[in-house]
Amino acid sequence: MDPVPEIRREKVFLQPGMSIHEIMKTYGLSSDQAYKARVKGFFVKNYSKKQIVIDRENFNPAVCYPLAKKVFAKNFKRNPLAQSLYDDMIQEAATRLFELSGKVKERPNGKYSENYANFWVAHNAMLAFLKTWERQNKWCTSFEELANPIREGKRLYSPDFGWMYVWDGKGEEVLYSRPLLVDLW
Repeated sequence: MDPVPEIRREKVFLQPGMSIHEIMKTYGLSSDQAYKARVKGFFVKNYSKKQIVIDRENFNPAVCYPLAKKVFAKNFKRNPLAQSLYDDMIQEAATRLFELSGKVKERPNGKYSENYANFWVAHNAMLAFLKTWERQNKWCTSFEELANPIREGKRLYSPDFGWMYVWDGKGEEVLYSRPLLVDLW
């Protein structure tokens, strides 16, 4: 028995003439989703969930990890944040390749090979991980800029503003000077 349930997206066509309340009751949709489904005539089941279609026979870790490293080298090696998250991004790509191992096997055709599909699965997984990490940690970077001068105790007195904490981002004190008023007579 597979412990991970299979999650697929399916297009479900509605019977013509169904009311919004019938659609809500039959398919378990919210009123907004039921209205949109009635207007279009269909809805996509599991649309907002991550697809998981595992085929253990099709997954080969000996191929998966080198492919993930190749994707990283080709698309993310110049990004300093991605370099610091190298191991996590490789593992995220390998995990996603495992989750979609059955889906990729179903989709190849004459135009797109299985390796091409795996490349883009790994790329999209790494990109999604990187963007999510940036979004979740954005507050840390903005707080660091405010907290470091206070922690380091660098203060500067300004006659206009009083005592100010000053930090340039490199740990060096920056002196802010006001423009001097010069008498030209």
